[in-house]
Amino acid sequence: MKHRLAKSVGLSLLSPVIIGTVLGIYYALTLSGEPITTFFNLLMSAIANAHIVGLTMAAFVVPGYLLMYKYAKVNYSGVLTLGLLGGAIFSYLLSATGGMVFLINTAMSALAAGLFLYGLRQGAVKQQSPQ
Repeated sequence: MKHRLAKSVGLSLLSPVIIGTVLGIYYALTLSGEPITTFFNLLMSAIANAHIVGLTMAAFVVPGYLLMYKYAKVNYSGVLTLGLLGGAIFSYLLSATGGMVFLINTAMSALAAGLFLYGLRQGAVKQQSPQ
């Protein structure tokens, strides 16, 4: 169980890279100017805010999931809500109080919670299939 949980947390840390890549491609294609520079600026900005995702996973998502698991009441929407809540709280506490950065940090945390659940489900499927 601990190994599967650790792999899922590691998978969730891809969230800033995914968000940065998607936003970077979108803005590189839509804005005038140097597209490569725009892409890398947005990607690096998302990666620079990866600490929000890490804090959210450590303080909200993993403890919340373990509590739900302990009482056999795992609720996927609850885990995703913990990701949103943690992302919003840590974004607010770490000076991203409004605007687009606040929304992107919150979305990154929600995506991280979703990737965490995906990793847990993939681990469970592999564990149940005969080898």
